[in-house]
Amino acid sequence: MLKHILASAACLFGLSTLIGPSDAMAQQPIPPVPLTSFGDGQDSVLTADLTYRIGETNHVIVVPAGFVTDFASTPRAIWAVLPPFGKHQLAAIVHDFLYWDQGCTREQADALLRVAMHESRVEPGKRDVIWQAVRTFGGAAWTNNASAKAAGQPRIVPKDDLKVPALVTWPDYRAQLFAKGVRPQPTPTSPPDYCGAANSVRLEVPN
Repeated sequence: MLKHILASAACLFGLSTLIGPSDAMAQQPIPPVPLTSFGDGQDSVLTADLTYRIGETNHVIVVPAGFVTDFASTPRAIWAVLPPFGKHQLAAIVHDFLYWDQGCTREQADALLRVAMHESRVEPGKRDVIWQAVRTFGGAAWTNNASAKAAGQPRIVPKDDLKVPALVTWPDYRAQLFAKGVRPQPTPTSPPDYCGAANSVRLEVPN
């Protein structure tokens, strides 16, 4: 989901904003999970649940096995400072899920991304430019996800379909799942209790 957002942000905010001091030791880094890449390397599917406990709270976000993510893709020109994969990639998966689930507001999802990056030891400068990027450019992704869900397009691969065929891309596999009758879970009718949890996690004031 972040792939086009960060490309636009690189031009808007400039490379100088990516430099910042190191974070203090975080409380709860996100444990890594196994993933399987699709044939073109653009998307990957979780083969186990990703569980993220927010700060020192009891609030937990579970990204289910089968969820498909594109991590964060960035322009080649800035890969030295903001590569497609890095400390922010697990936080990006959580954010992808929140943008798909839409049980929280978009603002809450972006705030949770910022906290998750902090707890994943992402440097403040990188963390802040990514957060600014999703606040500025994330509206289209949010709307597109809502439209895809309304059209019945799945984003979570069922357990029995997690053995991804060689060379298949996610758009093609998604079409196959749709043809089999796989549909997305509906948007939660009530906000999950973790939606406002970012407010209870203290981050240092950015320079």
